[in-house]
Amino acid sequence: MKRGIEIFCACGGAIFAVLFGIGFWAIADFVSPLDPNASAEEIAAIYRGDTNAIRTGLLVCYVGLPFYLAFAASISAQTRRIAGVPRTLLDLQIAAYSASLLLIGGPYIIWWVAAYRPEETSAELIRTLNDFGWIAFLIGWVPFVTWYVVTGLAILCDSSAEPIYPRWAGYLSVMMGTGQMSATFLVFFKNGPFAWDGVFSWWAPATWFFIWFASMTVLTIRAINAQYAPSAAAEPEAVLVGGHEGVR
Repeated sequence: MKRGIEIFCACGGAIFAVLFGIGFWAIADFVSPLDPNASAEEIAAIYRGDTNAIRTGLLVCYVGLPFYLAFAASISAQTRRIAGVPRTLLDLQIAAYSASLLLIGGPYIIWWVAAYRPEETSAELIRTLNDFGWIAFLIGWVPFVTWYVVTGLAILCDSSAEPIYPRWAGYLSVMMGTGQMSATFLVFFKNGPFAWDGVFSWWAPATWFFIWFASMTVLTIRAINAQYAPSAAAEPEAVLVGGHEGVR
């Protein structure tokens, strides 16, 4: 039962990704992102013409958020097993992925507001809400970078003969995290590779995001299976108790 719950949580990232793809891409048609250089009338026409598609697609994405949290918690649970990992890194992990949820779900709500009564709302206000949503969605990299990098550092703290995560996963996490920072400059551009629909602000960060999710899903499931293997069950497990390392 315990192993099944942990495996299910580890699969939460895949469930989140599937729901995001269905809602954001297939239904709301937000991939590629709406053109930041479009006029207010063009943006308003999209929200007025595809109102229910945008509402429904974002709702599907929203339903995926609990699975995102479950996935993040499953990684946190495994890194907590690393002997000698600093408690600060563990606390930062939880704070970072919890904050990142707000920067995923928050823009959904902003776009919902834009699509709530588009026929009664001015084109300029609809475009402002659209801008608000996209900028918040893509430039809010701080908790994501913190989560990835801190997770990577926790993995690199594992000096055991049979580490919970392979060492390369630590380096991958740090690299994927720093890759999210390329969206920083989107506030200065409305077209080109740094605009919110460009390579550095959308395509590269989105690619790193899902590569990391896929990699960590596989590795976390492997770590859970190793944790519950008969040989592992017979050995004491390192845990943090009151900030100090102990065994159980």
